[in-house]
Amino acid sequence: MLKNKILKIYILISLIIFISTLFFNNLLLTSYVLIMIILGLVVTCLIYIKIKKVDDNITEILDGDYRVNIKNYDEGYISNLRNNIYKVTIKLREQNELLMKNQKYIEEVLEDISHQIKTPLTSMYTINDIVINEKDEKIRREFSMQNRNQIERIEWLVTSLLKISRLDSGTVKLKYKKVKTKEIIKESLRPINVLIELKNIKLELDLDDSTIYVDYHWTSEALLNIIKNACEHTHSKIIISSSDNPIYTEIKITDDGEGISKKDLKYIFKRFYKGEHNKDSIGIGLNMANKIITMEGGDIECVVDNGTTFIIKLYKHK
Repeated sequence: MLKNKILKIYILISLIIFISTLFFNNLLLTSYVLIMIILGLVVTCLIYIKIKKVDDNITEILDGDYRVNIKNYDEGYISNLRNNIYKVTIKLREQNELLMKNQKYIEEVLEDISHQIKTPLTSMYTINDIVINEKDEKIRREFSMQNRNQIERIEWLVTSLLKISRLDSGTVKLKYKKVKTKEIIKESLRPINVLIELKNIKLELDLDDSTIYVDYHWTSEALLNIIKNACEHTHSKIIISSSDNPIYTEIKITDDGEGISKKDLKYIFKRFYKGEHNKDSIGIGLNMANKIITMEGGDIECVVDNGTTFIIKLYKHK
């Protein structure tokens, strides 16, 4: 090993110097050199002992034991080395804990996804068996349409989960630009205009002429999910309004449905959570909306009073 070679070289040089002093026939000089050599040897051994201790600690850390307390309050290069290693150890421990947490999170999400997809798949298998054995063409067509609805549900679920996974992974880079509040709300309504007409929902818009600085695509996605949630729970009417002040632009989405129970209110933005009045919901839309608005530095809250109102605050950028 390198340190053994250095020690051997040191001893060899020391012996050469010591033997050289013998030729001067000076007892005092020889004694002085001998003492210095011994002191140097002791100091070198102490340094190597400290280095060996540091080496042992690093080995323990590499073996996964992050409990090693390598921190040192003395002065000197070796103490600085120990302290720097201690800082690296803390970072490694934090990264390891984060990795374990992410792994557990992925396992839970995959389990939830499996459960969510299993329900429509089971229904599709049942419907498929009925279609195969059914002779009546009208009934076959009816069940085939039900199967199509289940396929569309799975497609929407997979698409939504892919969007959420992108948000969770941090790979989404928001592209901010100034847009009219009216414009982005109308864009959010476009995919569900047919649903609003089919359910005969009265839509009231009370929008000001404000401008917001957001990512157009992702903010539209967030608003779409909130409005879609309102469509699923309203009795007959949805009101969408906007207002502006020097600090933020506020968007309110109100339905006249049954509202949300107090016990469900604090969980409505939790992924895959199904409240008391939405047993058929998958529980993705509001979670995605909350994540997007939060990423943009905004706030979203839910107020229950003769229906449900979602209040989105998009703050001004300096």
